[in-house]
Amino acid sequence: MTLNEEELIGDLLLTLRNIENTEIIISDGGSIDRTCRVAREFTDKVIRGEKGRGRQLNAGAALATGDILWFLHVDSTPPDDFKQHILNTLKKPGVAGGAFTLAIGSDQSSLKFISRVVELRSMISGIPYGDQGIFVKRCVFEKISGFKNIPLMEDIEFGRRLKKEGKIAIIKPKITTHARAWERYGVLRTTLRNWAYVTLFFMGYSPYKLYERYYSKNIRHTIERDEIKKRRDYHDSAIYR
Repeated sequence: MTLNEEELIGDLLLTLRNIENTEIIISDGGSIDRTCRVAREFTDKVIRGEKGRGRQLNAGAALATGDILWFLHVDSTPPDDFKQHILNTLKKPGVAGGAFTLAIGSDQSSLKFISRVVELRSMISGIPYGDQGIFVKRCVFEKISGFKNIPLMEDIEFGRRLKKEGKIAIIKPKITTHARAWERYGVLRTTLRNWAYVTLFFMGYSPYKLYERYYSKNIRHTIERDEIKKRRDYHDSAIYR
């Protein structure tokens, strides 16, 4: 699942491309930078569609041919031997899916503490966040009709339904997510916002309203969009000099 991730996608795909019998699918939500161009250097399965987390994840799953589906965010770095960990976990009786333990890519003690809190939350609830690298048996994914086409909280909503089909195993190997959100907005603000939104969702608050509430107050997307256009225009002009 990608959207304007030209700076990160290459490193991730370098990690994934030499894994045997692994199908790499990029589901893009309409990037205006070079994300898709970079992705096509590693895989021919790059699809572009309408932006939306649930919609993009389902689009990628529909193109997949394997028996196991792994949903990986582009700003995540998987652990060593991730494939074997996934295969071993899904072989266990009663397991419908799973995810890795989350680590935030920072040496800040506050973010290490947040990583630990997320680990405890997912262990207790049995429901992982999307950036923990959710994996699931294809037959189970199809049985519960995949992700809901909602713009936010698609991971939590999916986990709640997946739990009804069997255990969601949160395994010890750590998947590292980029610290950019915490670095940009501050650890306390980002953490409280995330917790508040999850709590509101569990209380029945509409994911569409949550999405509108978040993005109506978040001007970074306008700023990033302008910056992306500048980079793209510079790159294109450099080609023809």
